[in-house]
Amino acid sequence: MKPIVLFPTELEARIFCELCPEVEVVISGVGMAATAATLARISVSQSLHGRVVILAGIAGCYEQRCEVGEVVEVISEVVSELPERFCKEYHAEMFTNLRGVSSNTVSRCNAESCGADIENMEGAALFAIAEALGFRAVEIRAVSNVVGDDFAKWNIELATHNLAKTLKNYAE
Repeated sequence: MKPIVLFPTELEARIFCELCPEVEVVISGVGMAATAATLARISVSQSLHGRVVILAGIAGCYEQRCEVGEVVEVISEVVSELPERFCKEYHAEMFTNLRGVSSNTVSRCNAESCGADIENMEGAALFAIAEALGFRAVEIRAVSNVVGDDFAKWNIELATHNLAKTLKNYAE
């Protein structure tokens, strides 16, 4: 069974949808709440048990730990804004041959790294729902910027192009 591929925005999905029109793509919305709600809605309409759900999108890297345009797989994720006593770290087994990285899920940009390689706004929700519902979660991100850069410096075109080409190998 082919995986379901989630993208937070249509912009992040556009090139991939052109390359792989037969793959099931869902736009989840930006942030943890939108992603959790989308996964709940999908699970009501179809069983996710035993399925692979790939969350794909752009991310910012901390302190140039990744190159802009690089595509990576998230293998550990935390919600960075939670107090440490409530913070849960999610771990994922490698699904790809990409470089495995750690990520912070943030509600706003420019959170402190706390040892993470990248930041995004949806990943922890994916892993929490996957753990609760019993499906395999995979998160693949393309670096569009260095955390703290002005939005004008982000290279979304390069990131989404590289993401689509790379993701094609794992989603078909």
